Amino acid sequence: MNWDAIGAVAETVGTIAVLVTLVYLSIQVRIANQQREMESFRHNWDGLNRMCELLGESTEKTAIVIRGRESLESLNDEERMVFEFMHLRILNTIESWYMQLMKTSPPGEYRDQQIENIESVIVYVLNYPGALEIWGMTKHTFVPVRKLVDDAISSARAS
Repeated sequence: MNWDAIGAVAETVGTIAVLVTLVYLSIQVRIANQQREMESFRHNWDGLNRMCELLGESTEKTAIVIRGRESLESLNDEERMVFEFMHLRILNTIESWYMQLMKTSPPGEYRDQQIENIESVIVYVLNYPGALEIWGMTKHTFVPVRKLVDDAISSARAS
């Protein structure tokens, strides 16, 4: 065997090694991106879960939400602030969830299912007179989800 043949074999082996390394790195980057995406979604879901925990742990806050849903006038100033902040927190979580979904998930079944989930949360939380008052006062600050929220509420009210 001559040196030219040995060089050609070494070059081929080196090329194959580079390709295998690139494929491996590509897989690792994809896995890392998926993990970051899931962590971000988990963070959003944790925000909603924390709100549920707060209401489940405090009959006082639950009473505020029950009265506030029907009318903001039924709340004193302190209760109204609690009600408003809870809804702002939920709206921030919804917006974050939606933005994360739109930036990281390609169009398809998963994205469509998540948008349906977001719409369900919107209707569950906001489809009450007092909550709609909060939405009316704050919707100008939630531009990315304004149409989604308005459409979800309109659709629920039409049903």
